[in-house]
Amino acid sequence: MPPPFLVISSFFRRADMETEISGIILGAVLPLYPLLIAIYQKIGRYDEIVEEFKNLRTEHECYKEEYHGS
Repeated sequence: MPPPFLVISSFFRRADMETEISGIILGAVLPLYPLLIAIYQKIGRYDEIVEEFKNLRTEHECYKEEYHGS
């Protein structure tokens, strides 16, 4: 059985390496969140505009039939 200090030091080396990898991944991914939030908000605004356009088009069709008799 290896001495306890070798077991403990290998554990901390492994934990340190996992922490570095996690830090690298977070450093690469976290800057993307503001961009993703901005895209999500723009898509939401676009959906609202499309819904309003559909309502206006339906309203226009009703008035067109009323005024033109078609």
